[in-house]
Amino acid sequence: MIGTTGWSAHGADLREEAERAGLGVVAAANFSIGLNLFQLMVAEAARLMVPHTQFDAWIHEAHHAAKRDAPSGTGLLLRDTMTEAAYDRPIDMSSTRAGKIPGTHTIGFDGPSDTIELTHTARDRRGFAEGALLAARWVQGRQGWFSMADVLRDERPVG
Repeated sequence: MIGTTGWSAHGADLREEAERAGLGVVAAANFSIGLNLFQLMVAEAARLMVPHTQFDAWIHEAHHAAKRDAPSGTGLLLRDTMTEAAYDRPIDMSSTRAGKIPGTHTIGFDGPSDTIELTHTARDRRGFAEGALLAARWVQGRQGWFSMADVLRDERPVG
């Protein structure tokens, strides 16, 4: 399992090694079940907004003061999710680093008469651990390269 960002430049090599070894790998920038469900919702929202050019998109994320990267890997993942869902207009990104904020990501669409926001807030680290355990159980006996979306769409055990 890979549960971090910053390794994607080596992705092809890692996939090749996993395939050669007959391994199953779940790779995710974030193992939080809630965040990964949020990512699926973000993709759908972006798809719905493609034809509605009167709406501009934005992402704002907030984390604790000690977090070094801004935007975070998760913020970039959400931007990429929107782009992969065919949202081809600019997406404004902003970040806040303050206090003990555990992690909040909001995507929004703003038009002349409406603002639409979707927000995920991590309250503690337990959600990440639960997602990692779910993925570890799910990948047992499987071969290939998987995402948390694969895990969440099919929580049935192999066999």
